[in-house]
Amino acid sequence: MEVEDLKCTAVSAEVLEAGKHLVERKPFSFEKYPLAIKGACTVAGIPPFTQGRFRHSVATWAIEKRADPASVAAFLNHKSPVTTRRFYATRAVPAKIPTPA
Repeated sequence: MEVEDLKCTAVSAEVLEAGKHLVERKPFSFEKYPLAIKGACTVAGIPPFTQGRFRHSVATWAIEKRADPASVAAFLNHKSPVTTRRFYATRAVPAKIPTPA
């Protein structure tokens, strides 16, 4: 995949710096990622989880913090925001309606 083929998603400065740090350290290996997560979970003393669960958690947290569903869809590489709404609609926090005191 070429850089020109990648979709761009807005990220915070902290996320950008973390990404740059990872790129500078060494190439990312999708094959070794599950083993690294399993090892980190073992060291932390927590049950191991999959990449899918991590991805779902990040998306859930973003929606709960009122991130734009279209931005979350782009981050997850969903072909349509409809897919994102289908999985995360129940997690969205509705706008607060003012009530009389």
